[in-house]
This record gives sequence, structure tokens and C-alpha cells, in this order.
Amino acid sequence: MRALILTVLILLASPVLAADPGPLSKAMVAVRADRWAEARQLARPAGQVALDIVEWRRLRAGEGRLDDYRAFLARNPDWPGLGKVRSAAEGVIAASDDPAAVVAFFGSRDPVTGEGALRLAEAEAALGRRGKAEEVAVSAWRRLPLAEPVQAALLARYGAALAGHHRARLDTLLWDGHDISAGRMLGLVPEGWQKLAAARIALRNQSPGVDALIAAVPAALRDDPGLAYERFMWRTRKGRGEDAIALLDERSGSAESLGRPARWAGWRRYYAHQVLREGNPKLAYRLAARHHLSAGASYAELEWLSGFIALRFLDRPETALKHFRAFEAAVRTPISLGRAGYWEGRALEAMGHPQEARAAYATGAQFQTSFYGLLSAERGGIAMDPSLTGKDHYPDWRAQPFARGSVIAAALLLHEAGEQNLVEMFLTHLAETADPAGQRALAGLALELNDHHVALRIAKTAAETGNVMVEAYFPVTTIARSRHPVPTELVLSIVRRESEFDPTVASGAGALGLMQLMPTTAKAMADKLSVRYSSSALTADPAYNARLGAAYLAHLVEEFGSNPVLVAAAYNAGPSRAHRWVAEQGDPRAAGVDVIDWIELIPFTETRNYVMRVTESLPIYRARLAGRTGALSLSKELKSN
Repeated sequence: MRALILTVLILLASPVLAADPGPLSKAMVAVRADRWAEARQLARPAGQVALDIVEWRRLRAGEGRLDDYRAFLARNPDWPGLGKVRSAAEGVIAASDDPAAVVAFFGSRDPVTGEGALRLAEAEAALGRRGKAEEVAVSAWRRLPLAEPVQAALLARYGAALAGHHRARLDTLLWDGHDISAGRMLGLVPEGWQKLAAARIALRNQSPGVDALIAAVPAALRDDPGLAYERFMWRTRKGRGEDAIALLDERSGSAESLGRPARWAGWRRYYAHQVLREGNPKLAYRLAARHHLSAGASYAELEWLSGFIALRFLDRPETALKHFRAFEAAVRTPISLGRAGYWEGRALEAMGHPQEARAAYATGAQFQTSFYGLLSAERGGIAMDPSLTGKDHYPDWRAQPFARGSVIAAALLLHEAGEQNLVEMFLTHLAETADPAGQRALAGLALELNDHHVALRIAKTAAETGNVMVEAYFPVTTIARSRHPVPTELVLSIVRRESEFDPTVASGAGALGLMQLMPTTAKAMADKLSVRYSSSALTADPAYNARLGAAYLAHLVEEFGSNPVLVAAAYNAGPSRAHRWVAEQGDPRAAGVDVIDWIELIPFTETRNYVMRVTESLPIYRARLAGRTGALSLSKELKSN
């Protein structure tokens, strides 16, 4: 490791002393205590990159002056997290700062805070550009929540320019949930708008008397899309799903009726799934298809869902194919492109076009690291890709353009200082902008550092643009050397999904370590194995965590058989939910149940995705462990008992 650091520092022509990461490790202790002067003093022997790491943390914390921010950004324009640096900078700009420096700091960027907008407007006015100052003020007025002093200052200086934008500002604040800022606008809008705002805020907060407040809204404003959305959400929160669905269906005639179609999209998917499971596919299709979106993740998800409903429940393959092709045009990741190819093939088969279906499956089969890519290959009679054994080539990272930059030097110093979360941040940031060769080199570096978690994060970033490196994307670690009571590929697949091979991670719910074990579950497994239970070992000892996690998997196999769909669903959502879904949807192992449909009808989005990610990993990990590919039979494995 020291040799790696020294290599980079020689490339950067830094002092040899910078090869010692000890000072940075000590400095980071001071950083976490906000002792910035001490942190700088401790980091100084490690060189400029170490000093800049401390400065980066200080500036992100909102310390320093505008000149400090400008100097840092000039030195390090390609560091990660600069959005937060710039946002923090807006809060420290002083009225006494040089107007030209303030304007130069923003450049072509719009302010992201009210304080920043006020200072930029003042700077433009000080430079004699009153019109530009008013443009800045109007833009902020229409976009941003504002603290009371900032709102008062903008009104005092630019009130005439802002007068025509009060209703638009109030509407934006209400849509975005900024009730306090919205409340400060009430005296600036007509009485009818005040009543509309009062009703929207009361509905969102589930305040008493909402019916009277809605009735008080003038007739001309009662059809307001924002009011309709808050009524919809009020019904949803109150458990009145049927009434919420009726309102969603009623408002889905046009984008104008929805106001902000994207705000309805998540619940649109939820309710479409719900009514589909309840046996009303026509309503489910209507809810899913009338989304009035044109791009983005929600657009893609709803187009796919519309196609799925049309094909599998309405016997409308031509309609389904249109939706699947719209979905394909909107996505780029292997997971989604594999899905597109598979379902286009299914629709074409249903239309009686076997040759076109085979072509669609062949397209989907190009993405065999994904659930539907593997199913496409199997359905199209295409062999498993031999590259899935993971024999990848990684270019030398030292020969890449980024090797002379401070980002890689910072990552290596942080690694030696034990700051693994920051290492991940720096290396994945590099991967986001690197070319395919650079991404492979970064993954190779992470593997050289024996950091499988960071290697996987880099590989996932690369895979988003089709650059797949199997060894990093599906890591095989020392877990594979241990004997487990369940197949090793199942343990690796669960670890990959649960923690991405980060042995120290802790979830907000309290799950710990590689296999994200809840302490109560871990203790039960420790007792079952007659081994000492240690909560600290769950994050300190990966082998211990994997042993207890594998024991829990064995417990689930006893309960659900070897079926990976049910085992994965139970591991993610709990055994009781898996049993409930079997009772509601049928047993995916049964001959009369379509297991693909069963997975797609799992009520929880997280669990649907989880089951696919775990089961797609099984044949790939078998290939990785064996060093060779076998016959594709994922569809049979999904039905296994």
C-alpha cells in the first residue's frame, strides 16, 4: 500500500514525507471534532493533498470565507461532493465581499439557497446590472424556500419585479412541502389563494376541519391540481385507498389536471399493483398508462408496468409491445435492457412472430448479468456468456490520465488512514467520469487494495453505461473458502445484495455487517450453533457474520425448501410475509403458477427487486466458483423446491 501511495506522490511531485499517512489519520480525528486549526497542523506533514482533504471537510461544514471556497475550487475542480461545497459557500458570502468575486463564484450556475440568491442579486446591482439582479431575484422567488430575512430583503429591493410571481411562488412552495415559507406568502396573494393554501396545508398535516377549509375555497380554484393532490394524499394516509384510487383515476385525463404528473407517479405504481393483485387489470392498466410523463425513471417504470398488465392480464400483446419499446428507449442499464428484450420477446411470441421474438431475446441476452437477460438467453436458446466466469483484464491504473490527479492521491491517503467511506466516495466519483478503460483500471485498483466493496461500487457505476467487469461486479471473497450449510453461491448472492461486501455497514433499522443481520436473529443463530454471541463481532468479524447469516439461510431453507424466490423474499421481508404472499398469490413452486408473474406481483418494490437481484446472481456465482459456465436453467431454478 505504501508503494501505491508513493507512486502517486512521485507522479504528483509531492514531498516524500507525503507518503506517510499517519498525520492524516490523526488529523481526521480532529476533523470529526471540528478542531480545524489542529487538523490542519496535524495534516501538514502529509502534504498538500492531505491539507486539501481537511479543507474539503471544513468547507463542506460551512466554515471559511468566500475566498477560501474560491481558492479550494480553483485547486480541486474535479473533487467529489462539490455541490455541497458550493451550497455551503453561498451561506458564508458576506455583504462586504467584492461584487465581482461573488459574480465570478457563481459563473453560469443558479444559486441553490436563498442567501446565495440575495448576495448574487446584490452583487449584480452593485456592478450596475439592475436588470440582471432582478432576474436573479425572480428566479429565486419562483424556485427556492427563503428564510424570513431573505424574503424581506428581496421584497424591499425588488418588490416591483416580484409582484407578478407571488402566486407561482406560493404554488411551488405548497407542492414542495415548504409550509413555513408558504405561510409567509399569504399576505401577498388574494384571499381566494389564501383559502386554497390553507386547505392544502391542512390536508397535508391532517389537521381537523379539512372539509370546511375545502368548502371555503372559491369555486374558481376548487379544481386546483395541488388541492386535488393533497386530497389524494389525505385519503391515502387515512387508509381510504379505494377513494384515493377513484380520485387518481379521475385526475389522470390530462397533465394539466395532475399539475405535476411526477408527484403522483410513485403512488400510481403502488395502486396499479394493488388493483392488479385484487383482480382488476383494466383499472390497473388505466392507472399505470395514463401517467402523462415523457422521460425519467418513473416514466420508464410505468411504461413497463403498463406493458406487463396489457400482455399478461388483458391479452393485448400489440399494446404491450408499444409500452415495452417505449421502456427500452428510456433506459440504459443492463438490468433494464435485459428486461426490455425479454418482455418484447414475450409480446412478439404472443403476437405469433417467433423470428422477431428470437431477435428480441437475443438482444436481451446481451445483458446476462441481469435477471431478465439470463431469462432471455434461456428462452432464446442462447448459451451462457463464458465471460461470466470473471476472468477480466484490468489496465494499469498508473497509466490512466487520472493517475496524476489529486483525487486518486486523496483516495489512497484516505485508504491508508482507514477512512473507507471517503475512499468509496473519491473512487466512485472518478469512475463516474472515467472512460471504460479508466473504470476498469479503478476497479482493478480497488481489488489491488482488497476492497471488494469499493470494487463492486465502481463496477455498478460502470455497468450503468454497459461496461461490465464480472470479477468486480460479482466479487468472490474469503467467504467462499468456508463451508456453509447452504450453497456458497446463495451466501455470496445475499451478501452482494445486503451489504455490497461492506463488513462494517449498519442499516437504519439496526441490521449489521455483511449479511445485514438483526441482533435478535444473530443471537438466535449463535445459540443454535452453540457459539458465543457478540454484537460487535457482527461488524468487526466478517467470517462470524457470514457464519450466522448462512445459518439463518439454512433455517429459511428448512422452512421454504430450496426455492430461491421464497428464501430471498423471506430474508428480505420476513418469513411471515413470504407465507402470506403464497396464500394470496399461490405457491410459485406449483405447476399452475407462473413464477415470473409471481415475482412481479410481490407487493413491495424493494422485495421484488431484491428477489431478482439475488436469483440473477446464483448462476453467475456458480460460474465464477467453478471457473466455467453451465447450461442456463434459471426458470427451472425459480420453480425448484
